[in-house]
Amino acid sequence: VNWFTFSSSPLHRCLHQHICNLERNGKLETIEAINEKVRKRFKNPKLSNSSCAKVCRHASVSWCRSLIISLALITPLQSEQSVEAQNHNASENASENAQRLLYVDLQTDEFWNSSFEDSTQLKQVETKWIPVLNKIKNTAIWKASDQNLDSANTLLRCAYNFFRESSCVTLPTWVKLYLAPKGVALEPQLKTAIDGGVEVLDVSLPRKLLLWAYTLVHGHWAHISAVLKYCEENIK
Repeated sequence: VNWFTFSSSPLHRCLHQHICNLERNGKLETIEAINEKVRKRFKNPKLSNSSCAKVCRHASVSWCRSLIISLALITPLQSEQSVEAQNHNASENASENAQRLLYVDLQTDEFWNSSFEDSTQLKQVETKWIPVLNKIKNTAIWKASDQNLDSANTLLRCAYNFFRESSCVTLPTWVKLYLAPKGVALEPQLKTAIDGGVEVLDVSLPRKLLLWAYTLVHGHWAHISAVLKYCEENIK
Protein backbone atom coordinates (compact mmCIF):
# COMPACT_ATOMS: atom_id res chain seq x y z
CA VAL A 1 0.00 0.00 0.00
CA ASN A 2 1.29 3.44 -0.90
CA TRP A 3 0.59 5.42 2.27
CA PHE A 4 0.79 8.79 0.57
CA THR A 5 -1.97 8.15 -1.97
CA PHE A 6 -4.58 8.25 0.78
CA SER A 7 -5.90 11.19 2.73
CA SER A 8 -7.93 9.42 5.41
CA SER A 9 -7.51 10.66 8.95
CA PRO A 10 -6.95 7.15 10.42
CA LEU A 11 -4.08 6.56 8.01
CA HIS A 12 -2.42 9.83 8.94
CA ARG A 13 -2.79 8.98 12.63
CA CYS A 14 -1.07 5.69 11.87
CA LEU A 15 1.78 7.53 10.15
CA HIS A 16 2.22 9.91 13.08
CA GLN A 17 2.30 6.97 15.49
CA HIS A 18 4.81 5.11 13.32
CA ILE A 19 7.14 8.12 13.24
CA CYS A 20 6.89 8.47 17.04
CA ASN A 21 7.69 4.78 17.52
CA LEU A 22 10.74 5.07 15.28
CA GLU A 23 11.96 8.13 17.18
CA ARG A 24 11.42 6.47 20.55
CA ASN A 25 13.42 3.45 19.37
CA GLY A 26 16.28 5.53 17.95
CA LYS A 27 15.75 4.53 14.31
CA LEU A 28 17.43 7.58 12.78
CA GLU A 29 18.23 6.09 9.37
CA THR A 30 14.66 4.81 8.95
CA ILE A 31 13.29 8.26 9.80
CA GLU A 32 15.68 9.75 7.25
CA ALA A 33 14.37 7.32 4.61
CA ILE A 34 10.76 8.23 5.47
CA ASN A 35 11.60 11.90 5.00
CA GLU A 36 12.94 11.15 1.53
CA LYS A 37 9.69 9.39 0.61
CA VAL A 38 7.58 12.16 2.13
CA ARG A 39 9.42 14.86 0.17
CA LYS A 40 8.91 13.03 -3.12
CA ARG A 41 5.20 12.50 -2.51
CA PHE A 42 4.61 15.99 -1.18
CA LYS A 43 5.79 17.51 -4.46
CA ASN A 44 2.52 16.25 -5.93
CA PRO A 45 0.02 19.17 -5.64
CA LYS A 46 -2.86 16.71 -5.23
CA LEU A 47 -1.33 15.56 -1.96
CA SER A 48 -0.69 19.03 -0.56
CA ASN A 49 -3.54 19.03 1.93
CA SER A 50 -3.25 19.96 5.58
CA SER A 51 -3.03 16.35 6.80
CA CYS A 52 -0.13 15.58 4.47
CA ALA A 53 1.56 18.82 5.48
CA LYS A 54 1.38 17.80 9.15
CA VAL A 55 2.92 14.41 8.35
CA CYS A 56 5.73 16.14 6.44
CA ARG A 57 6.32 18.56 9.29
CA HIS A 58 6.30 15.76 11.86
CA ALA A 59 8.73 13.65 9.84
CA SER A 60 11.14 16.57 9.45
CA VAL A 61 11.05 17.57 13.12
CA SER A 62 11.43 13.93 14.19
CA TRP A 63 14.46 13.59 11.90
CA CYS A 64 15.99 16.68 13.50
CA ARG A 65 15.31 15.51 17.07
CA SER A 66 16.61 12.02 16.32
CA LEU A 67 19.81 13.44 14.87
CA ILE A 68 20.34 15.60 17.96
CA ILE A 69 19.71 12.62 20.24
CA SER A 70 22.17 10.48 18.27
CA LEU A 71 24.83 13.19 18.47
CA ALA A 72 24.24 13.57 22.21
CA LEU A 73 24.63 9.83 22.73
CA ILE A 74 28.21 9.80 21.41
CA THR A 75 29.38 13.21 22.68
CA PRO A 76 32.09 12.51 25.29
CA LEU A 77 31.20 13.86 28.72
CA GLN A 78 34.79 14.30 29.87
CA SER A 79 36.80 17.07 31.41
CA GLU A 80 39.29 18.97 29.31
CA GLN A 81 42.17 17.51 31.34
CA SER A 82 41.12 13.89 30.88
CA VAL A 83 40.57 14.28 27.15
CA GLU A 84 43.88 16.06 26.65
CA ALA A 85 45.65 13.32 28.58
CA GLN A 86 43.90 10.70 26.47
CA ASN A 87 44.96 12.45 23.25
CA HIS A 88 48.44 13.43 24.45
CA ASN A 89 50.14 11.80 21.48
CA ALA A 90 47.84 13.37 18.90
CA SER A 91 49.40 15.87 16.51
CA GLU A 92 49.14 19.48 17.64
CA ASN A 93 47.21 21.98 15.56
CA ALA A 94 48.48 25.54 16.05
CA SER A 95 45.59 27.17 14.22
CA GLU A 96 42.76 29.19 15.72
CA ASN A 97 40.71 26.00 15.76
CA ALA A 98 43.02 24.51 18.39
CA GLN A 99 42.89 27.56 20.65
CA ARG A 100 39.13 27.59 21.12
CA LEU A 101 36.68 24.84 21.91
CA LEU A 102 33.21 24.33 20.50
CA TYR A 103 30.51 24.01 23.16
CA VAL A 104 26.95 22.80 22.74
CA ASP A 105 23.94 23.63 24.88
CA LEU A 106 20.52 22.06 24.32
CA GLN A 107 17.30 23.97 24.96
CA THR A 108 15.45 20.88 26.14
CA ASP A 109 12.38 22.79 27.36
CA GLU A 110 11.58 23.58 23.73
CA PHE A 111 12.02 20.06 22.38
CA TRP A 112 8.57 18.86 23.30
CA ASN A 113 6.41 21.84 22.34
CA SER A 114 4.53 20.68 19.28
CA SER A 115 1.10 21.58 17.97
CA PHE A 116 0.96 18.81 15.35
CA GLU A 117 2.11 15.76 17.35
CA ASP A 118 0.03 13.61 19.67
CA SER A 119 0.90 14.72 23.20
CA THR A 120 0.73 11.20 24.66
CA GLN A 121 3.04 9.72 22.06
CA LEU A 122 5.40 12.68 22.28
CA LYS A 123 5.56 12.27 26.06
CA GLN A 124 6.74 8.69 25.55
CA VAL A 125 9.56 9.92 23.32
CA GLU A 126 10.48 12.58 25.88
CA THR A 127 10.54 10.07 28.74
CA LYS A 128 12.91 7.84 26.78
CA TRP A 129 15.43 10.48 25.72
CA ILE A 130 15.28 13.40 28.15
CA PRO A 131 17.97 11.88 30.45
CA VAL A 132 20.38 11.83 27.49
CA LEU A 133 19.55 15.36 26.36
CA ASN A 134 19.76 16.84 29.86
CA LYS A 135 23.44 15.86 30.04
CA ILE A 136 24.32 18.24 27.22
CA LYS A 137 24.59 21.57 29.04
CA ASN A 138 27.43 23.83 27.90
CA THR A 139 29.35 20.70 26.99
CA ALA A 140 32.69 20.90 25.19
CA ILE A 141 32.66 18.83 22.00
CA TRP A 142 35.66 16.52 21.79
CA LYS A 143 36.49 13.82 19.28
CA ALA A 144 34.25 10.79 19.63
CA SER A 145 35.76 7.74 21.29
CA ASP A 146 37.33 5.09 19.09
CA GLN A 147 34.30 2.83 19.42
CA ASN A 148 32.01 5.68 18.34
CA LEU A 149 34.01 7.03 15.38
CA ASP A 150 32.08 5.00 12.82
CA SER A 151 28.84 6.31 14.31
CA ALA A 152 30.22 9.86 14.20
CA ASN A 153 31.00 9.54 10.50
CA THR A 154 27.52 8.15 9.86
CA LEU A 155 25.99 11.08 11.75
CA LEU A 156 28.08 13.55 9.76
CA ARG A 157 26.62 12.07 6.57
CA CYS A 158 23.13 12.24 8.06
CA ALA A 159 23.66 15.84 9.20
CA TYR A 160 24.81 16.77 5.70
CA ASN A 161 21.72 15.15 4.17
CA PHE A 162 19.55 16.98 6.69
CA PHE A 163 21.26 20.26 5.81
CA ARG A 164 20.61 19.73 2.09
CA GLU A 165 16.99 18.67 2.48
CA SER A 166 15.72 20.99 5.22
CA SER A 167 16.24 24.37 3.54
CA CYS A 168 12.50 24.89 3.07
CA VAL A 169 11.55 23.87 6.61
CA THR A 170 11.32 26.30 9.52
CA LEU A 171 13.05 24.67 12.48
CA PRO A 172 13.10 25.55 16.19
CA THR A 173 16.21 26.91 17.91
CA TRP A 174 16.89 23.82 19.99
CA VAL A 175 20.69 23.95 19.85
CA LYS A 176 23.11 26.68 20.86
CA LEU A 177 26.77 26.52 19.89
CA TYR A 178 29.53 28.60 21.45
CA LEU A 179 33.22 29.06 20.83
CA ALA A 180 35.29 29.71 23.94
CA PRO A 181 39.01 29.79 24.74
CA LYS A 182 40.39 26.66 26.34
CA GLY A 183 40.19 26.79 30.11
CA VAL A 184 37.21 29.15 30.28
CA ALA A 185 34.52 27.88 32.64
CA LEU A 186 31.11 28.45 31.10
CA GLU A 187 28.20 29.33 33.34
CA PRO A 188 24.95 27.37 32.94
CA GLN A 189 23.35 30.48 31.47
CA LEU A 190 25.56 32.80 29.44
CA LYS A 191 24.28 36.35 29.74
CA THR A 192 26.23 37.89 26.88
CA ALA A 193 28.10 36.62 23.88
CA ILE A 194 31.34 38.32 24.87
CA ASP A 195 31.75 37.17 28.48
CA GLY A 196 35.13 35.51 28.82
CA GLY A 197 35.79 35.66 25.08
CA VAL A 198 32.77 33.51 24.29
CA GLU A 199 31.34 33.75 20.78
CA VAL A 200 27.82 32.53 20.06
CA LEU A 201 27.55 30.99 16.60
CA ASP A 202 24.62 32.56 14.79
CA VAL A 203 23.95 29.95 12.12
CA SER A 204 20.95 27.83 11.18
CA LEU A 205 20.10 24.67 13.09
CA PRO A 206 21.15 22.34 10.21
CA ARG A 207 24.55 24.08 10.11
CA LYS A 208 24.91 23.71 13.88
CA LEU A 209 24.32 19.97 13.62
CA LEU A 210 26.92 19.77 10.85
CA LEU A 211 29.47 21.59 13.02
CA TRP A 212 28.69 19.32 15.98
CA ALA A 213 29.07 16.14 13.92
CA TYR A 214 32.23 17.39 12.17
CA THR A 215 33.88 18.17 15.52
CA LEU A 216 33.02 14.70 16.83
CA VAL A 217 34.70 13.17 13.77
CA HIS A 218 37.83 15.34 13.68
CA GLY A 219 38.35 16.46 17.26
CA HIS A 220 38.39 20.16 16.40
CA TRP A 221 35.89 22.66 15.04
CA ALA A 222 36.09 24.39 11.67
CA HIS A 223 34.32 27.28 9.99
CA ILE A 224 31.07 26.22 8.36
CA SER A 225 32.45 26.94 4.87
CA ALA A 226 35.27 24.47 5.49
CA VAL A 227 32.85 21.88 6.88
CA LEU A 228 30.60 22.19 3.83
CA LYS A 229 33.58 21.88 1.50
CA TYR A 230 34.71 18.75 3.35
CA CYS A 231 31.24 17.22 3.07
CA GLU A 232 30.93 18.07 -0.62
CA GLU A 233 34.25 16.36 -1.32
CA ASN A 234 33.89 13.33 0.94
CA ILE A 235 30.19 12.51 1.33
CA LYS A 236 28.42 11.02 -1.64
